Amino acid sequence: MAKVALVHRRDKFRAAPESGARLKTLAAAGKIEVVVPYQLAALVGKGGVLSAVTVEDLDGRRRDLPADVLLPFFGLAASLGPIAAWGLALERHQIVVDPASSETNQPGLYAIGDVAAYPGKLKLILTGFAEAARAAHSAFSRCRPGEALHWEYSTTKGVPGR
Repeated sequence: MAKVALVHRRDKFRAAPESGARLKTLAAAGKIEVVVPYQLAALVGKGGVLSAVTVEDLDGRRRDLPADVLLPFFGLAASLGPIAAWGLALERHQIVVDPASSETNQPGLYAIGDVAAYPGKLKLILTGFAEAARAAHSAFSRCRPGEALHWEYSTTKGVPGR
């Protein structure tokens, strides 16, 4: 029998009101198990095949949830956590980066997405994808100085395997 479990680190959600109401309705109907306050601790499996996820509560108590698929999602609240103590240049709880490369003030360390800050930044998912490409390009040059990086575009090369 197929089951769905939602694991969340606390019993409050920052979801849109409609999403929160729908979650409560599904949970009340037994169509989804809400596992709170837990967070992912380990993956269990053999030969590259997932069989369970181990979750842990704030007191260190662990629980295995049978699983053959894991869909990890991240919340909407950006928090630097222990990264804040790494000596990075910060501005309003965000990491200051060079907009041309996504590199931080620590050479060879890059930041992208909602944690990255630079003048004119647009907080959009699309922006994060572009920042990831810039960071990867810059990191390649750092790791392989003098070697050319050749980009291939799906719009000109077509769909892989066709």
